[in-house]
Amino acid sequence: MANTVKLDAVPEVIEIIDDDTDAFGDRSRDVGTGDEGGPRWIGPVAAVALLGLVGFGVATSTSDTPKAAPVTSTSIAAPTTVTVSAPPTTVPALPAIPFYAADPPREFTVQSAASGQFGNDFGLVDYELWATADASATTGSWFSIETSPGASTVYAANSYRLQAGDRSIAMSHSAGGHALTQFTTNNHVGVTIASFGWNDDDLLRLVASVQADPQGLGFTDSWFTADHQLISSVQPWLAVRGLPVEQVTYRSSSNFNDAVVVTVAEPALERVGGSDNDRQVALRFLLDRNTPFTVDGHSAVAGTVIGEGSYSIATWTADDYIVTVGASLPVSELIAIARTVHEVDAPEWAGMQFQAKRRSTSTTPSTVTSATPVASGTDATSAPWTISAAMKLGDQPQILWSWDTRIGSTTPLDTVQINTVVDEQRTYVLVDLPRTISESAELHVQHDGLDPVVVPFRDTDPSLDRTFAADAFSEPGPYAVQVVAADGTVLAEWPTP
Repeated sequence: MANTVKLDAVPEVIEIIDDDTDAFGDRSRDVGTGDEGGPRWIGPVAAVALLGLVGFGVATSTSDTPKAAPVTSTSIAAPTTVTVSAPPTTVPALPAIPFYAADPPREFTVQSAASGQFGNDFGLVDYELWATADASATTGSWFSIETSPGASTVYAANSYRLQAGDRSIAMSHSAGGHALTQFTTNNHVGVTIASFGWNDDDLLRLVASVQADPQGLGFTDSWFTADHQLISSVQPWLAVRGLPVEQVTYRSSSNFNDAVVVTVAEPALERVGGSDNDRQVALRFLLDRNTPFTVDGHSAVAGTVIGEGSYSIATWTADDYIVTVGASLPVSELIAIARTVHEVDAPEWAGMQFQAKRRSTSTTPSTVTSATPVASGTDATSAPWTISAAMKLGDQPQILWSWDTRIGSTTPLDTVQINTVVDEQRTYVLVDLPRTISESAELHVQHDGLDPVVVPFRDTDPSLDRTFAADAFSEPGPYAVQVVAADGTVLAEWPTP
């Protein structure tokens, strides 16, 4: 399985280390303010911090918690020395946000516990969901389209490049039959189209018809309206998760990318996406294998988020709040964790915050190895490229990849990892091979209609526990990748069979 590459436009690796941030903001789903697990891609869809599920028209949002200032009586001294007092004004106290906690498996410990004000990015997003009458997440035919202003380019994981007129797009397909299509318009608006029941040719026709700018969204070719109807303009995460006012993150000790995130949110106003109908429509197209269950007497639903591999959420309404639990776990395991979610008092909440702070300050200082070129070449446009790799060593090791002006990171695991990234110029293939699996191997890249490219793995540093290989090309279209051992054994391949 390919790991998720996180990337950002940062000129030097050292800046990532100094800032203690993830370089490759990946597409995430129910993640916290510190990227609490899951892929979040900084690009046309996911320049948002909380719960940015780019996958299928999902972006993050939060709300500002209103604060009431005390109102006091004002005394006005009249010239006659008679004191006139304004009638007392009573402002009802705002209800306190209940504190929540969960009891996940023992390898998960509290990494953060935050409440209060979060940013709200939904006002920047245009969203439309078009579907046939019989459609749901995995039935019928549908597409959702979401825009994100200010995007300068596309960076998409596990995708391939295609051309739709003068538009360079990134497209990926999930094992469940969903497609994710991303591109950026000339006026710097990022567009993400999620779909089911559409073939590539129709998707390219749809992409060519999209008119998106900061003022709105439209189509120059609306042939799809013959059997598709506009059924929602409400961004699904706004309807499903609401506007977060509290978030608790539990991080795995065995894999820093694994996390369980509990989010407490206020429902959006009914007129802007907070109605029960909006929520039901969003759940119908957001989740696969919807499973109803109960949490402390509340009706809940859980399912795997479409297009996001094993990432699942469970969500329910408790009194005036929406509670959502997300993790890269099977639905059955997530439901078991969700059923442990409970309210805690202020002293226990303060203890959780203390634990998180102590863990964040007790990590071993990290070191970074020198960035070493892994592969280089010239693409079909005669533009040179070089891909380099380094490693950040410590409690949370990372592989730091760099090319052009981009820097990104992947998490080293005990398996061969094939990571692919598409931008508007090239496709990049980034692979790391643990020495425990093989001391030598080759990277094979087969592009449709071209001779295969064979790249040997490079030992950039004998002290490291793995070797690296990479490739880049500008030709659009599907491609396949294999890691082949010296004896001919295929150690890994992409796309995953």
